[in-house]
Amino acid sequence: MKTIDTTLLNQSLLENDLSLDMIEYSHYQNQFISSIHEHNKEFKQCLFEGITFEETIFDNCYFIDVTFKNCDLSNIKFYSCLFRRVQFINCKCLGSDFSESMFDNIMMNDCLCGFANFAFMKNKEVHFRQCDFQNASFLETKLNKTTYDECSFIQCEFHHSSLYNIDLSTCRLEGIITTQDDIRGAIIDSYQSASLIHLLKVKLK
Repeated sequence: MKTIDTTLLNQSLLENDLSLDMIEYSHYQNQFISSIHEHNKEFKQCLFEGITFEETIFDNCYFIDVTFKNCDLSNIKFYSCLFRRVQFINCKCLGSDFSESMFDNIMMNDCLCGFANFAFMKNKEVHFRQCDFQNASFLETKLNKTTYDECSFIQCEFHHSSLYNIDLSTCRLEGIITTQDDIRGAIIDSYQSASLIHLLKVKLK
């Protein structure tokens, strides 16, 4: 994954000409952004640091070589967006909607993703580390080459999203909502089996 140049121009997102199709080589820091609806825009080599988004929609936008660091992306809507070589570091993604987007070479590290929507995504080489997916949803999501390291899936839903060959052995699975078909072939630790035994529809004596 390409490293973002921290010498990028520091400026206000609201001062940019948002009519431009592409915004690149920009560093946005410690701002409150509200009521923005962007469509068909491309962000390249940008660093978003300490940004809070409110009532924000990105529709069919492209994020290439972008880093979100210490940002509040809660309830933001990323509809049918492309994320390529993007990092999310220590971000709040509570209720964020990534539906029908694509993750390609993505790192999401130490992020709160409760109630986030990852439905109908086509993912390629995605790495989640120490993320909390409580009450999040993976519906009809392609998880090829996806890794989860020390993540929490309490009350998280996987439906028509195969976890075959996905290593979940370092994750919390209590209350995970899934099916036998979706969990089949997942790699787990023996102590986690109690969290999944309800899928067998048996009674423990």
